[in-house]
Amino acid sequence: MLSARFKEYFKFLRSLSETTWRLLVGMWKLTRFPQPAITIFGSARIQSGSPFAQTTRELAKMLAVRGFSIITGGGPGIMEAANEGAMDSISECDLNDKACRNRLLSVGISLVRLNKEKANPYVQENIVMAHFFARKWLLVRYSVGFVVFPGGFGTLDELFEITTLVQCSRMKKIPIVLVCRDYWGPLMEWIDSRMLAAEMISKEDKDIISVVDTAQEAYEIIYSFCRKACQSNSYDADFKH
Repeated sequence: MLSARFKEYFKFLRSLSETTWRLLVGMWKLTRFPQPAITIFGSARIQSGSPFAQTTRELAKMLAVRGFSIITGGGPGIMEAANEGAMDSISECDLNDKACRNRLLSVGISLVRLNKEKANPYVQENIVMAHFFARKWLLVRYSVGFVVFPGGFGTLDELFEITTLVQCSRMKKIPIVLVCRDYWGPLMEWIDSRMLAAEMISKEDKDIISVVDTAQEAYEIIYSFCRKACQSNSYDADFKH
């Protein structure tokens, strides 16, 4: 019995050591990318030609032009569109501007053996994690804002985890922006009619989340927040006021 416990314990230690090492390496790689950084979540199943993907590319490009780093889960769908938008901002730079061409803006944090997905071709740095919780830690740890496009269970998991972190003061209040009122509207109505009505959350909790329809609206919320934050904090000089 005792030997079985030791066997299980050392098995856990090996897993913990690997996870810790991946986190340390991943965080070191993330620090190559300038602040402020924005994480964009959304479905891997959305096709590249969809309106959602187009809005994602547009937003990511607008942010990258201003010097924001773009972080995604590194896969297809919304993630690929976000990384592509970031890279578009670089490809449109002056071809003779070496500093512009060498900018680091687009990073993916992928997961080993996740539905046989491969990192999309628009990530400049692909960080591979072995566990969901470690991947989410990196997706959250280095970001000063989050944009959530339509998605499934995984997207909801990411949304409510970061919302809970802010609610419980484990994270400073930062922008959490949902894009597409038509998609997210029923969820927000349910939060109003069920959670808020039953006093499971406060109005301040609900106000953690903003809902918009366009890339411009999302951009303005994030840019306004970061502009104010830059007045009291020292973000990377690449952020263009």
